[in-house]
Amino acid sequence: MAAEANVCNLYWRLLMKKATIGIELFVLLMVSCSLFFFSGCASTPEMKDTEGELWAGKLAGMIDADLKMYFSRFDEKEDRYEVKGSFNGEIGRVAGGYGSGTMRGTLSGEVKEGNVVVRIRGTATVNEGSASITGKLRGTLLDNQAAGTWDIDARSSEGSHYFSGQWHADKTDSAIQ
Repeated sequence: MAAEANVCNLYWRLLMKKATIGIELFVLLMVSCSLFFFSGCASTPEMKDTEGELWAGKLAGMIDADLKMYFSRFDEKEDRYEVKGSFNGEIGRVAGGYGSGTMRGTLSGEVKEGNVVVRIRGTATVNEGSASITGKLRGTLLDNQAAGTWDIDARSSEGSHYFSGQWHADKTDSAIQ
């Protein structure tokens, strides 16, 4: 009987060791999958599902930012384009003239008969905290260049701050499809 108990005990230990290894492999697989999927979430969402001609430029004025826009023609007759993109840059002056900050956002809108009208959404981050931003980018599109003005309102629990300036972008040789 003691021999049967030892065999049963040994069998139980082997079974538990295999189960532990199986659980460890399962946890490792789940962690790896989670990291893979979360890294996809951390990518810039404004670039997902983006196709068209890449235009690169700058926002200037109260913000110094790099600008990327993708123009996709969606109505040949009316010369209309869908515009998606992003910007990321430094705030030149924070409320009161002190401190520094960054601003990033996404763009979506259209170009109709050469007139650019694009909505801006994003976040401004300064020493005191962060604020959500909304605004517009307006201008004209001529051949391989686009330019105009922009304005952004940054709102936080401390109040609202207005930013404005000019923008320009040039068509690049790259096309995302």
